[in-house]
Amino acid sequence: MNKINIFIYLIMSISIILAACGNKVSSDIKDYKAEMQDVQTEEKKLVHEIDKLGLDKADQLLGAEVTEEKKKKLKLIEASIQNKIKPQLKIYEQKVKEINPETSEVQDVHNIYKRNLSKKKQFILDLEQYMKLFNQSIHSNEKILQYTEVFEKNKALSEQYADQVSESGKDAKEYELLADVINDNSEQLKSKVEYLSTDRTVKQKQQYIETKLLPFLKSNVDKLNKTQISSKQVLGVRKATIEIYYSLMNYYKERKIAMDIETKLQNMPIQDILENTKYIQSIDDKYYEALRKLEEKNK
Repeated sequence: MNKINIFIYLIMSISIILAACGNKVSSDIKDYKAEMQDVQTEEKKLVHEIDKLGLDKADQLLGAEVTEEKKKKLKLIEASIQNKIKPQLKIYEQKVKEINPETSEVQDVHNIYKRNLSKKKQFILDLEQYMKLFNQSIHSNEKILQYTEVFEKNKALSEQYADQVSESGKDAKEYELLADVINDNSEQLKSKVEYLSTDRTVKQKQQYIETKLLPFLKSNVDKLNKTQISSKQVLGVRKATIEIYYSLMNYYKERKIAMDIETKLQNMPIQDILENTKYIQSIDDKYYEALRKLEEKNK
């Protein structure tokens, strides 16, 4: 075989190889698109469930004023994410995992889709976390308000008993001794809670509540229980005051929890999450463009 014939043979061989490769990619694209139909069906189901959340109006639900109707809707959103969206996401993910293109060219395009899926999943997880925290925040603030109301109720009851104490005699002496203990405790408490108004970190304030404030309130209860009292009215003052301290202990325990929730919420700006709703809707545009170009190239 002379040099010219060898050259022609090589060209023909390369052409045949390239044609075979092109046919293989073209065939793989066809198979891939057929397999992706099931994936896209599950994706549409997921998008439908997300659309049902009404996230375009979510900012109206997440305002400062929280009504009973808003609370109900917010809980429904959280429940829908947990019971409908996440299970559908799992089905959708599994369908994507089952896709295994034969050629590297199609695999490269499919990798774009998989990266987009990761972003969709992160969006859903972020939204779920925010809704959980927001609902926890509402619940925590309601408990704080309840403890405040208990405090005010017992404060009024304590004052009511105090007004019934005689101005002289044994009752007056017992009340005076009890009042000294209560007033001393109150002055110390006033000084201690100022720490929570400083610019210390949330963790420092939480630690302070746990290691300083709560033990101090518990010691106040112990002091009151040790006072020697026989007067019915003064006993009433003491009992109501002890209940005040217990309500304060519950109040600060809940404040500690609320601080943690608030910090986490601040680290998850809801507007950024809601903005991602629009982004997620168009995230696959580049994927479809890459697939279209690959098809054009391998016609």
